[in-house]
Order: sequence, then structure tokens, then C-alpha cells
Amino acid sequence: MSEKTSLFSRLLGRENAPDPDGSEIVASPLDGESADITAVADKTFADKILGDGMAVIPTGDKLYAPVDGTVENLLDSRHALCILSAGGAELLIHVGRDTVTLNGRHFTAHVREGEQVRRGQLLLEFDREALLEEGFDLATPVVVSNSARFVMEKSAPGAVSPGGVLFRLLPKDE
Repeated sequence: MSEKTSLFSRLLGRENAPDPDGSEIVASPLDGESADITAVADKTFADKILGDGMAVIPTGDKLYAPVDGTVENLLDSRHALCILSAGGAELLIHVGRDTVTLNGRHFTAHVREGEQVRRGQLLLEFDREALLEEGFDLATPVVVSNSARFVMEKSAPGAVSPGGVLFRLLPKDE
């Protein structure tokens, strides 16, 4: 495959291999508005205790894989999951604040732990309207728990769609 075709495939989201410079794109898993992680109400995320990243305030009810990788952990409550990306990033995606208290109510998982996923694959669905009616803040952090291993180039906050770039990760020289 030529370099031009490879780049074209990546731009269309059909390939998630790291770029020649070793960087990896982490795409938005949701429709919504992106924001820097420091803007979320949950201090654990805002203070980057679990790692750096971005958040998406969803306007839809489906969560898609932001990278190619492996589902390393899917919580029983189905409100959060961890993916190990093909490039070695440990991603935590957490739908909403305090949604763990629902014990899975309003959430449907479409993947299992250990499953290989492709960027754009449906991972979870949630009843956005029910969650909002119950007063939940739906800001959804997408954090890299091993972010110290990467240089993170974040996209500007604003409207995003699944597959749109949230940030790019470039491995640090070790």
C-alpha cells in the first residue's frame, strides 16, 4: 500500500496504525461538545489524578471505541471501561459523574472484557434522557491513565462526532 493511500485510509478512520512518527489518534467516542479534562466537575478527573485527557458532554446515547485495542476492564455497572490501545495507551472512559450508583441501570454493554475492538465500534449505549432526568452530570472523561508516557496534543474544545480527533499521543523518548 502506498504512503498516500495509507494516509487517506487513516483520515477516513479505516486504519488506526500509529503514524510513522509513532503517534496515535484518540477519537471522540461520542457526539457532543469536547472540553479539557480540567473543566469537569469531578475533581478526580479535573485534577488529573487518573491521568490527562479530554471530556465530552454527550448529545447522543451511544459510545464508540476511540481507538483499536483491547477492552481490559468493563465495570459491572457498565458506566465505565478501560481499553489498551494498539499504541500502548491505557484509556479510561467514564460516562457521567456518580453513575456507578445506578448499578448498570440505563446502560447496555455491547462488548466484553478481553474483546478486541476497532475504532468506531459500538461499545455502550445509555439512556441519556433518563440519566439527565435523574440529575446526572453526563460529562464523559476520556483519560490516558499512563499519560506520563506520552506527549498529548489536544484538539480545541468544541463540537465533536464519533471518530473526530480528541487528541493525538506521541510516545516520549525513554
